[in-house]
Amino acid sequence: MMLTRDNTSKFVDAGGVKVHYHEAGTGPVLLCIHGGAPGAFGWGNFGRNLEALSRNFRTLIVDLPGYGKSAKPQIEGPRTSFYAKTFRDMLDALGIDKAHVMGLATGGSVALKMALEYPERIDRLIVISSPGGLSLFQPAPPKPDTHSYYAGEGPSMERMRANLERLVYDPSILTEEVIRERYEASIEPEFMQQAPEGHGGKPGQTLEPLWQDLHRVRAETLIIWGRNNTTIHYDHALFLLTRIPKARVHIHGNCGLWVPYEKMEEFNSNVTGFLSVDLAARPQQ
Repeated sequence: MMLTRDNTSKFVDAGGVKVHYHEAGTGPVLLCIHGGAPGAFGWGNFGRNLEALSRNFRTLIVDLPGYGKSAKPQIEGPRTSFYAKTFRDMLDALGIDKAHVMGLATGGSVALKMALEYPERIDRLIVISSPGGLSLFQPAPPKPDTHSYYAGEGPSMERMRANLERLVYDPSILTEEVIRERYEASIEPEFMQQAPEGHGGKPGQTLEPLWQDLHRVRAETLIIWGRNNTTIHYDHALFLLTRIPKARVHIHGNCGLWVPYEKMEEFNSNVTGFLSVDLAARPQQ
């Protein structure tokens, strides 16, 4: 049966937070956490990878609280800790003792936080184009003003197209379907009111600096980046490599932030190989 956005859709109560997710496949659990941006949601970031990943893993693609079909609660304190606890509670609710965790951008920060706070729940870790490190070679590039998406005359297909074009090296790969589904998600009234990228953020709703604690990450870690990522330069990947003890890095040429979409087949193969190889036989460093 073809996997679709509808036939893989599920909900779970995660410590009092209603979390929407997509599930397919059997085997070791792979929890996939998307990035934050206007109209972001789990299927939009990882839905096109689900068929390949679910051949080897019980793959769960979540919507962050505040995004997609998940609840949109008021968050007190840093978002990273709230998200990490919510997904720990989600694993509890589903009876999952341990999982591989993969995160893109904001989702990568959440994956790192889970590895730091709940190391016994994390098997292997994959971090893609994520905050959490520091620049080694250059000042940080200016952050895109995603909140201006809602300013002035407001959201439009043209503005969403411009937002997504900043995430990839080759804008021609962006289909009208991809742009429209993100645009429609971005104008959902509750998202516009509650999500950090919907209203410009609120005091306390920030991502935490994690770089000082990366040496405490115990999980085997794969760091994936695009060389042409203009949001978070690839030298951040090298910083993570220097700090996380059991880490390796894969940097794609001619690729932006959105590696799972832009380099889909190679990405799927890389992830599957990393999660499937018998790392226990390797000498520990």
